[in-house]
Amino acid sequence: MKRAVYPLLMVLLVLTLLLGGCFGQKSPEDVVSDLSGTLDKMTGYKSQAVLTMQTGATPMEYDVEVWYEKPANYRVALTSKQRGITQIILRNDEGVFVLTPHLKKSFRFQSGWPENNGPLYLYETLARSIIDDADRQMSMDDKQYVFEVKANYSGNRSLTRQKIWLTEDFKPTYAEIMDASMNPLVKISFTEFVFNPTFEKDAFDKDRNMNASSLSAIPTLAQGGFTEQPSSQFGVIVPTYMPEGVQQGDIEPVIRDGERTVVLTYSGAYNYKLIEQRPTAATVSYEQGMPIDLGFTIGVLAQSSFNQRHLTWELDGVEFTLTGDLPEEEMVKVAQSTYGVGGK
Repeated sequence: MKRAVYPLLMVLLVLTLLLGGCFGQKSPEDVVSDLSGTLDKMTGYKSQAVLTMQTGATPMEYDVEVWYEKPANYRVALTSKQRGITQIILRNDEGVFVLTPHLKKSFRFQSGWPENNGPLYLYETLARSIIDDADRQMSMDDKQYVFEVKANYSGNRSLTRQKIWLTEDFKPTYAEIMDASMNPLVKISFTEFVFNPTFEKDAFDKDRNMNASSLSAIPTLAQGGFTEQPSSQFGVIVPTYMPEGVQQGDIEPVIRDGERTVVLTYSGAYNYKLIEQRPTAATVSYEQGMPIDLGFTIGVLAQSSFNQRHLTWELDGVEFTLTGDLPEEEMVKVAQSTYGVGGK
């Protein structure tokens, strides 16, 4: 009788251990619920990361530092490794700014950023993309949660899927956005992430961030970069990309307020103009707009009417304004094609 009982007890013990392991492992729904709770309870965060963008002809790398303080204070410093130049996206009670400290230049606009178009390097963008995708897939990799979810970035419709790695306490370690063929086009590797930090009182002040940033001047030719021209004279930059069905028209030099401006006209399937000039005003304000990553710099995208958009960015001391009926994705492609092009 005892011999028959012992095998039965062993079977029950094994079943108990197996069932205990199964019930101890969280379901994807439990994990997402915990992630949502973490997002709601946090008071802010600081992060450091390296962002690699392969959406243009040349891969671009940024060092990215993000400060976030609830409910709506943001400071995002993006330093281009190729150009050695830092720009800051700042949101505070005054509005949203794109600061270019080495030029003492800022764009100010009223905007729903980042709620309307949050970038990959913001923690809440990653978390919300997981929480909101009912078709999410979850797996485990070396004690990390790995989620595969849909991507929705208006500036590049070719980005369709994304994978996100989170630690067991929901800190991000890595993420990538892929095209329909699952080729990674945008990658971000987090090197540091801290929940609920303490911020100085003026951490999100515009003047402090404009003046206190320890940024070098634009590199000179001797430093392996380019030389900033001191006058308003500059070579005309002709974008290498044109949408299908578009033809380039006149290139017209214009003198506005004593400054040389060049206007390039395009017509056909889309009608638009590219205006190039040396920036003069220290601050430019828009009623509406949002920051947008171009790969080599941060631009400001604004819409003036149903089908008229304006995209403004700066490169090598020249301010570009692209205005017309181009869709956002086409505007980004035109802007990206001005990088690395010599003036004529």
